Amino acid sequence: MGQRENESVKPSPEDLVVYQVVVDHFKQDTREFWTRANFFLVAHAGLFSAFVVAYPWMAGRFNLMSLSIPLLGLGTAIIWFIVLKGAIKFLQSWREQVIRLDKELDRFQCYVEVESLVKKNPLSSPSYVTQFIPLVFMATWLGILVSILWTLY
Repeated sequence: MGQRENESVKPSPEDLVVYQVVVDHFKQDTREFWTRANFFLVAHAGLFSAFVVAYPWMAGRFNLMSLSIPLLGLGTAIIWFIVLKGAIKFLQSWREQVIRLDKELDRFQCYVEVESLVKKNPLSSPSYVTQFIPLVFMATWLGILVSILWTLY
């Protein structure tokens, strides 16, 4: 599957199968990225809801419950960040494979044009930006923990 010298040469059926498999894998990893991101977002919404409901009862009291929800939220945010960071690396690897094959096989080079934009300006990619959302949650949970500890001592 080397660089085609003559643009009129059609790719072999085997090359098209490989191309389709790689594109499908890229699409599947993209779907899984968003599923994971949404799962963690819903989990944090549940933790925040539990904290808001439990906070009036916990205010000014030191017990395991007063720290458990914020600690669980902080831990979940850290795991969320690690998971999304790793997923972005896999997405980028598959993106590069799609671009490489697209240059070889697609005379229109649709993926090359669109997916190369992410490489030029990562902040234009929603998935790239989304990987940093857990940092906001980490800071929020950390702020809540400091606030609770500050009022207790």
